[in-house]
Amino acid sequence: MKELQFKKDGTFKIMQFTDVHYVDGREEDQKTLSLMRRLLKAEKPDFVMVTGDAVYGEQNRKNVKKAMAPLIESDIPWSFVFGNHDTENGVDYAELFEEVTSQSGCLAYHDPDSGAGCGNHTIKLMGTDGIVKWALLALDSGNYNNLKHIGGYDYFKAPQIAWYQDQIRKLEVENKEVAALAFFHIALCEFRDVWDFEVCRGEKNEGVCCGRINSGMFAAMQEAGHTKGAFVGHDHVNNYYGTLQGITLGYGRATGYNTYGKDGFERGARIYVLDEKNLSEFTTYEHLANGEVVRDPKVHQPERERELE
Repeated sequence: MKELQFKKDGTFKIMQFTDVHYVDGREEDQKTLSLMRRLLKAEKPDFVMVTGDAVYGEQNRKNVKKAMAPLIESDIPWSFVFGNHDTENGVDYAELFEEVTSQSGCLAYHDPDSGAGCGNHTIKLMGTDGIVKWALLALDSGNYNNLKHIGGYDYFKAPQIAWYQDQIRKLEVENKEVAALAFFHIALCEFRDVWDFEVCRGEKNEGVCCGRINSGMFAAMQEAGHTKGAFVGHDHVNNYYGTLQGITLGYGRATGYNTYGKDGFERGARIYVLDEKNLSEFTTYEHLANGEVVRDPKVHQPERERELE
């Protein structure tokens, strides 16, 4: 596990970029990079998490450094998880991950004990007293389902799920009250449930493009405890979040212009503010390309009632 430190005031700010979709340096790519630089300058985060689909195309290894240039230039520590498009063309996972992790400021690594995927890792956020307070768990949610008779998007494998629970157990030894946030690319099936059954904030402008197999990741988070939130990308025009059975499930704000969007739905980034003295909740808001900071998004009331309470 790698470590970062809370600031002297006891806070820690995370910025999430997702779906940058850098292709070849065309006008849309330059617009994306400009936006990333403006948001970094405005927010001055302590750490940045990139939740997949950073690059797309045959030149993915060559271009990933260009896609991450605003982070490399910033001296802000950052990390990365794969999306379904990063290795769809060009070099494979291992070669692209080697290129990503060789860049300045990148804290991503692959824990071989995670057993499946590429780039599963944990970053501990140490309090001013030297004790771990929060942890960030980054997971590779894969790309496409290898079970051809089912198809669709991928799902978390049993070794990854066991690894996640083991990471939580190890953190719990250091601090029995430790809190955790999880970041990956493709939503879990439960992202549909939170919209259908719970009060959410933000917009749902497309379906939840999760895998067709529910392999139990959300259940594992519940069993292990300590996880306060899980955030993804992938669905570019969804940005809602809500709390399901004690865990906040939500979307980052799509960042890249070289991909699909929706008229009036601005690109941007999601920000998270953690407090080392508050291990039960966190603050999140969005900073948009038009300069707007959205701290109080519109409320969505569920249309369906849960059968069991």
